[in-house]
Amino acid sequence: LLPFYYTLDYVNTIWFTTLLGILLAGALVSMAPALVRRALAGNGWKAHVGGVLFGIPNMLCTCCAVSTVAGLRKAGAGLLSSLAFFVTAPSLNIVGILLAFQLLPLKLAIARSLLGLVAAVGVTYAVVRLAPGLRAERIGWVGAPSVEDSLAGMMRSWASSVWHITRAVVPLLLLGFFLIGVFRTVVPIQAVAGYLGEGPWPTLLASVLGTALMVPTFTEVLWVQEFVKQGMATGPAAALLITLPAVSFPSLWVLGKLLRSYRLAVSLGCGILLLGFLGGMLFAII
Repeated sequence: LLPFYYTLDYVNTIWFTTLLGILLAGALVSMAPALVRRALAGNGWKAHVGGVLFGIPNMLCTCCAVSTVAGLRKAGAGLLSSLAFFVTAPSLNIVGILLAFQLLPLKLAIARSLLGLVAAVGVTYAVVRLAPGLRAERIGWVGAPSVEDSLAGMMRSWASSVWHITRAVVPLLLLGFFLIGVFRTVVPIQAVAGYLGEGPWPTLLASVLGTALMVPTFTEVLWVQEFVKQGMATGPAAALLITLPAVSFPSLWVLGKLLRSYRLAVSLGCGILLLGFLGGMLFAII
């Protein structure tokens, strides 16, 4: 029964912010497609920076951010800006950064900030530019939906958009939560923390776990703070500080479905995993 308990625990933790993400996504689709197209369309540097800036004040976990990505894409945002928002919102939001500096050693707080910036800007750019065939014009929702001018028309359009996004996102999230619950039942995460010392293998293990697991917004700082007290070394701690918030198995699964490209989702996940490993190894020696 533990997998079901973990699933309910996840739902209880993130239901409100997920709901906000879905409502925001519906609003972007039905009320602000022209604004989204002007600021975030295409794959140029302006759209990329716009996606990052849009993500910084949005304090969303990965599973909440992916709901908003659905609205951004349907409203006409480019692939690069959408991925930049998806990674920035959980990994580079201002509150998470401030908590890191308040609760963690300075070295780890700096790692959290710098690696978050590299993930939001560098990894997303590399995924779009280097992966062959992955371009905004050929993936996912292309073009913008029609928008009605009257208030009643916009409300109908908003309700319809919310329903379609909910139908696309929520079932996959629930299944993803259950699978993560099974994983947590089989692998005692707290017990693993004590074995995460310095070296490439512990850092790689931390990167893999962080890429797979979903944690609510900001709680990666609390997890790492507790794990460090249990003996976790700097390298694995730095790896978890970027991989835990940036992506998760459920969110990548939904992202691949929404963008009609699981190859893109896997590429993004692998990019974050590699960043966690290399960043952890770097901060372990400096």
